[in-house]
Amino acid sequence: MKIIHVKLNPVIYFFLLQLIVISGCSPGSPSVSEQSPEPSAPLVPTSSPTITPPPPTPTETISPPTATFTPTTTNTASPTATSQPPTIVVDQDVTCRTGPGLIYDIRAYLLQGVEPILLGQSEDNTWLMVEEPEFKAVCWISSEYVTLQGNPILLPVFSPEPTPIPIPSPTPKQKGLKVFLVNLDTGGPFGCGDGLVYFFTGKQRTGSVEGNIRSALNALFKLKTEYVGESYNPVHNAHLHVTGVDVIEETGHVFIYLAGSIPKPPDVCEAKRIHDQIWETVREISGHRKVTIRVGTKLLGDLIAVGDR
Repeated sequence: MKIIHVKLNPVIYFFLLQLIVISGCSPGSPSVSEQSPEPSAPLVPTSSPTITPPPPTPTETISPPTATFTPTTTNTASPTATSQPPTIVVDQDVTCRTGPGLIYDIRAYLLQGVEPILLGQSEDNTWLMVEEPEFKAVCWISSEYVTLQGNPILLPVFSPEPTPIPIPSPTPKQKGLKVFLVNLDTGGPFGCGDGLVYFFTGKQRTGSVEGNIRSALNALFKLKTEYVGESYNPVHNAHLHVTGVDVIEETGHVFIYLAGSIPKPPDVCEAKRIHDQIWETVREISGHRKVTIRVGTKLLGDLIAVGDR
């Protein structure tokens, strides 16, 4: 570092020294920092400070909750037993008639386990109108021989057809055991489009099913008239009589034993008429559909068979 030397005049030097002593040691007015402040009037602000209030705190307005409607799933109820059309199952082999009662003619037969289409019912609910599945025949079946599934109140009620006029019987009595003759070409389910109509034999029913079958068939075989009114008798030229009847209730099977002879029918339709006339007479009396008939050692069905049946 370079030091610069300045030479002062002695007089000036002395004079400066005096000034320094005088200013540092003489009593004088205190410095600004040591003076007591003079009393003064209270400070009044020339204008009131404008206090800007803080913005109001937002008050949370609690609105009532808006109802949110969750769509209620309306369960479309699947059809129940009260809304479905009722159905039936046939409990045993049974006749199906032209009207709701035993006085009406037999139109068809329904086998055990068949489920015919249910169409209606009688006013007292004891008979049901059905469509027989094989021939599509509309007929009536007693409700005691079926199992009903569903609500019968959904079935329409049908008034019965007029009570059939009794056909003159080959015997004076209009009661007792019945046998069947054939009404030809009436569009029925028997023979070749034929119907069956019953005739009273005049023989009284007994407590024996076997005895009733024997009496009815023997009365039929003794009827040698080809026509009774307009009804045809296919076995008018047969020479048969019953020698024995067995009814097996456990299996619902009827065995009938005949003696005698029967001519070979001329065609398939005649064979069917003979078969239906005899078999349906037995089924009507016994209530069973399984029927086996023998003439001596041969099956009656084989004796009357013609061509393809």
